[in-house]
Amino acid sequence: MSRINPRQVEAFHKVILTGGITQAANMMNITQPAVSRLIKDFEYALNLKLFDRDGRGLEPREEALKLFREVERIYLGLDHIARIADDIRQSRNSVLRVGAVSALSALCTESILPSLLRNNPELSLFMDVESTTSIIDMVLSNQYDVGFIYGRPTLKGLRADLLGVSQAVAVMAIDHPLSQQPKITLQDLTRYRAILPGRKTVMRERLAQLHSEADLTLFSPIETSLVQCCNLAAAGLGIAVVDIVTAKTSPSEIVMKPFEPLIEVAWLAIFPPQHGRSMVVEQLVEKMREKLAMLERPAFN
Repeated sequence: MSRINPRQVEAFHKVILTGGITQAANMMNITQPAVSRLIKDFEYALNLKLFDRDGRGLEPREEALKLFREVERIYLGLDHIARIADDIRQSRNSVLRVGAVSALSALCTESILPSLLRNNPELSLFMDVESTTSIIDMVLSNQYDVGFIYGRPTLKGLRADLLGVSQAVAVMAIDHPLSQQPKITLQDLTRYRAILPGRKTVMRERLAQLHSEADLTLFSPIETSLVQCCNLAAAGLGIAVVDIVTAKTSPSEIVMKPFEPLIEVAWLAIFPPQHGRSMVVEQLVEKMREKLAMLERPAFN
């Protein structure tokens, strides 16, 4: 038996399906003689006569009809593959599991996810707001498809894309005594109450290191979540040190100032080990990167 060419199978399928060489040629966008040649080569390759030829064209024999049933199963299978691929592209019957630190979760729910979900109405979403440490643990155990965190994790097996790098800023109430000062320093946090992110955050660890190196003691500090740092600062309770995204997205009335020494803040998307990324995850990450690029530029009062 000679080698069967896929184009021969297609010609055979189209001839039976349409009932003639002319229609098959039109569907395949080739000439009628080309279809006839493919059919002859197909019969030769199979060593099987499939058609009776008369002046009106090709008349399928019983052997051709039996073979067509098998070929049709292949084409139905290909159609099924195409439908599955379309479902994957459209995220039908799929679930998106996201973990994000508070500031980045706000970006997701307010600026990114609404349009993503409208474009993918059959997509189910599960989203948690957690600390960076918790999100890393959940991603490593394959419980999130993507995690949005702060810092530069170096855990073995953790895949991460850098979304952007910016700096820590100081925020305070509009009428705070230092609201007209051009910048806030580490020493200012020893004279006024410091409002700091929780101990598990990368920023808090860096601040503790800087205070220790400078041998400075904080004045009755407050530790809470980044979002609450802004709220408490707006209430006049002290000076908060947060990232730019948290400061810019806070609904509280606050003044934002440069903070010295410089503390860089990195935003990352992290992914489960040995798992592929869906198109929806890629879209979400890219939208997050674009949004952060707009927000990471300082706009000080």
